Amino acid sequence: MWEFFVKGGLIMVPLALCSFAAVVIIIERLLFFYITNRDENEGKAGILHFLKQGKFDDVKSIILRLNSGTARIAATAIEQAIKDQNLLETAIEEAGTAEVKRLERGLAMLDTIVTASPLLGLLGTVTGIIKAFTALSAGEGVQATQLSLGIAEALYTTAFGLAIAIPALFFLNFFYGIAERRAEQLTSTCQEILTILNQR
Repeated sequence: MWEFFVKGGLIMVPLALCSFAAVVIIIERLLFFYITNRDENEGKAGILHFLKQGKFDDVKSIILRLNSGTARIAATAIEQAIKDQNLLETAIEEAGTAEVKRLERGLAMLDTIVTASPLLGLLGTVTGIIKAFTALSAGEGVQATQLSLGIAEALYTTAFGLAIAIPALFFLNFFYGIAERRAEQLTSTCQEILTILNQR
């Protein structure tokens, strides 16, 4: 692996950073969506049930142990309903917007990595080819070695760039799909909470 990295030249450094960042983002998003999905399924029905009954203390006890968009929106809604009912709709909309941003956190960076990695690989290809042609123009001696190193750099960086971008692209689309579905669910939840609290 180290030999592979060395043969790729200096371009392998930013590619390695892209690879590391992509892995961190993918793992964080997988854990985030798993935990929030579990908590949504566990607590949403109870939150809406106790809200309908006006039992805010019971709602708060559920909210404290959950990491979900519904829990955070409900907490904001209850706080605003106590302070000023007239601003309830605005507060819920802002809480919903914040949750959508939370769902999409890190995805813009992953999108950048998907775009940048093949371009960095292409840059490595260009620099490798330049080295190869430089070796050809240098005459005999170390020409064959330098030529092979230039070609190796061109191939390694291209391969590594694509190896980062392709799986990252699949995960990016996967995460955007989840975020879109969750956003639709949260929009519906926001409307339910608003309706329940306005009927009090």
